[in-house]
Amino acid sequence: MDDIDRALLTALVDDGRLSYQQLATQVHLSPNSTADRVRRLRQSGVIEGYHAQLNFTALGHSLQSLTDIKLRESVDRRQFERDLGGVPQVLSAIHTTGEFDYQLWTANSSTDELQTVIDILRELGARDIQSRIVLGEITFNAARLI
Repeated sequence: MDDIDRALLTALVDDGRLSYQQLATQVHLSPNSTADRVRRLRQSGVIEGYHAQLNFTALGHSLQSLTDIKLRESVDRRQFERDLGGVPQVLSAIHTTGEFDYQLWTANSSTDELQTVIDILRELGARDIQSRIVLGEITFNAARLI
């Protein structure tokens, strides 16, 4: 990976919808060379994909939470992970070390809906659950790692 690849990645992190022409202008290459480099970065796994960033409040899910889960001893972790896919409020799950087994990020329309999610998590095998309401988020550009 050279400085041009890093510049391409930085530009794509800022705006994944840039055309090859726009990218080429930023990194001072031809659009064809730029497209080749982006394809190579995708094929090598450096770029895994592109996504839209959603506004959960606009979608009616303004109550976000971080929920720590400790599973009951008898629960199969892989089955629990598959079952989480059926809970639409769960946006992501991180398998962790420490006191809890997982940390979930959820988006809910109300505290009642969050309580319903907690009840579902207990049915799926959660023994201990600790939720915190997200008051705000501070994000940093992933391009800092490039």
